[in-house]
Amino acid sequence: MLRIISKLRVPAQRSLMMLCEKSNVSRSLASDVRYHDRRSFCHSLPSFQKKMISVTFVNREGNSMLVKAKVGDTFLDAAINNDVDLEGACEGTLSCSTCHIIFKKEDFDKLPEKPSDEEMDMLDLAYGLCDTSRLGCQITLTESMDGIVVTVPAQVADARDR
Repeated sequence: MLRIISKLRVPAQRSLMMLCEKSNVSRSLASDVRYHDRRSFCHSLPSFQKKMISVTFVNREGNSMLVKAKVGDTFLDAAINNDVDLEGACEGTLSCSTCHIIFKKEDFDKLPEKPSDEEMDMLDLAYGLCDTSRLGCQITLTESMDGIVVTVPAQVADARDR
């Protein structure tokens, strides 16, 4: 249905949206039309409707910072959105190791995906590498991660400088 709506001009989209609302058409269709009218290029839930979870970052000084993060974001996104000191110099393109984070062993074992070969190559260049290290830009937050604690290493090594 959204493919058809996307081909309509904005006034027609607005008319269709009003028609949906007046004729009691399913709320999901009406909301799809409304969000599409706002020039959204993503068909996932709008960010204000995404479920929030709690993540604790232990910073370089050993202080804990509890933040709220959206399910579907990465650990790097959660850190940036909450002013946690986690660099992410490559902006999540897997070409540096500045978003290196360390998990507790039990949390590491519960992660849904194992690191890719590319991530492992970048991690080899990270400062303070350990068995439970991962790059924050490569792990998507899920509801099961609510309450998770991650540690930011004491120093940063940018793999792009080598």
